[in-house]
Amino acid sequence: MAFLSYDVLSVPLLAYVIGNFIYSTQFHPLHEFPGPVSAACSRIPYWIAALKGDSCPWLVKLHARYGPVVRFGPNDLSYADNGQAWKDICGPETKGRKENGQSAVFFGPPKGPVHSMITANRSDHARVRRVLAPAFSERALRQQEPLFNKYADILVAALREEAAANGEKGVNLVQMFNFCTFDIMSDLTFGEPLGLLEQRQYTHWVELIFKSITIMPVVQVTEYYPLLRSILRLLEPRWIRDTRVAHFKHSTDRVDARIARGDRPGQPDIWSLVLAAGGKQQGDRGMSLDEMHANAEVFMTAGTETSATLLSGLCYYLMVNPDKMEKITGEIRGAFAKDDDMSLEALVALPYLNACIEEALRVYPPLPDLIPRIIPEGGNVILDKWIAPGTYVAVHHTASYRSPANFKNPNTFAPERWLGDPEYKDDQREAFHPFQYGPRNCLGQNMAYHEMRLLAAKVLFNFDLELCAESRNWTEQKVFILWDKKPLMCKLRAVTK
Repeated sequence: MAFLSYDVLSVPLLAYVIGNFIYSTQFHPLHEFPGPVSAACSRIPYWIAALKGDSCPWLVKLHARYGPVVRFGPNDLSYADNGQAWKDICGPETKGRKENGQSAVFFGPPKGPVHSMITANRSDHARVRRVLAPAFSERALRQQEPLFNKYADILVAALREEAAANGEKGVNLVQMFNFCTFDIMSDLTFGEPLGLLEQRQYTHWVELIFKSITIMPVVQVTEYYPLLRSILRLLEPRWIRDTRVAHFKHSTDRVDARIARGDRPGQPDIWSLVLAAGGKQQGDRGMSLDEMHANAEVFMTAGTETSATLLSGLCYYLMVNPDKMEKITGEIRGAFAKDDDMSLEALVALPYLNACIEEALRVYPPLPDLIPRIIPEGGNVILDKWIAPGTYVAVHHTASYRSPANFKNPNTFAPERWLGDPEYKDDQREAFHPFQYGPRNCLGQNMAYHEMRLLAAKVLFNFDLELCAESRNWTEQKVFILWDKKPLMCKLRAVTK
């Protein structure tokens, strides 16, 4: 009976495996796209790589083997072409062509009653973005410049203290940049800092933000399989649910307190500009309080860790390329007599500083992996090929930026490629979109560039940096949507004026 039972179960299972293999490789709408056979039949190879933190190098290797378009799952395509895929995947809705929607699987369910701007439908996204846009405009940046300068100076003072206290042991730049960017964004979002630079340690809430990022692949697996999602939600311990609620409530309480306090004279933050532009209005012009709550949490993730990541990567690549470090410090220190002279306009005018930031974004993009979109009903054309509805499509940042078809010497940190060097005249710059592309690109990218220029310039003006031995292989990191960064230890020596 045991053998009979085994045969009864094994025959249909074997038939399913064979049938799935034949359909996936011969008849599926994506069967002509190159990629591993195992990935064409199941998403399990991708999930294994994602859960191990290896999805980024795994996909980079697939692109190196199979070319600019890779099928990495039964219904999944990754692109690393010369830039047209960005337009076809993330471009705006036009007559006869629907927008490729955001993936709920990738971002997970909203923590509150409404979606943030990132996962909102097209009409809600456009409305909320219109309301938020004034807070991230060039005019807003000029108004907020004193706030950025204040925290940049606090960072420099904190680095002086840490360098004096730690000596040859070095200072963890990742941590210090995170302290600064979280303090800045907290002040802009909630009207008060978190005090991280002062305390030199993360609050419990910030630690939860980092933890929520690292477990995103687990969330994505459960969201991808509805049955698994239902089972796990039934079995989910109460303390996990309570933690998730408490994390979101932390943001909502701070937003509510900020609105109740009112504006600070002469100190504009995000909400003072949002409220002036129609925040909390009803109808198609405004933004609900629930939407303010949802987007505040996004600001505290997207506007903090990513900027700190870029600054850490920039400093690392400058330290391992002494000739580039000499050029950038010479430019910054030659342009200013004192760091108080640094302004938004003055820093924009420094070509080598800006080229170094662009190159750091290419070799160490804060978002190294992919953000999938879903092909809508009726399908869409990508790179002149019709793609079936329900397909997940995305441009892979690292594979695109490290492709020799797009960039010469792709693994070399070469800021000169952004300065008109003829050696790099054939680089495909249209493939480079570190802040995404189209109507859903990063709303705060101008703010991010200003923050990155200012903090990098302040640090490099005031200190000579030397990489500690334990951080020589710092870029060997796992990726859980974002880089799982190790400490970046370096010795700081104050520059005598």
